[in-house]
Amino acid sequence: MISTFPTLDDAKDIANQAIKEKFAACVNIIPSHSVYSWNDSVESSDEFLTIFKTTNSNVSKLRNLISTRHSYDVPEIIDFELNNVNKPYLDWLIQSMS
Repeated sequence: MISTFPTLDDAKDIANQAIKEKFAACVNIIPSHSVYSWNDSVESSDEFLTIFKTTNSNVSKLRNLISTRHSYDVPEIIDFELNNVNKPYLDWLIQSMS
């Protein structure tokens, strides 16, 4: 699952909560610059892209955590199916959230 946050502290806060609650096994936080449409104008801002490593069974919990704690009016929350994940990594992922 991916999301973006306006500050590093916001990204870290939700990442730490997701790990503590075992909704994710790992979260990558990457500085990024976004260009986007907002209120009929082109905007740009520095943000922090987060990649939450989770399983399909935890997607709804993680989605709820992000949507309830996010500071944006319209937070980006995009999840992906787990396809073609190497078995050792998938085993670690599942073990980390149990």
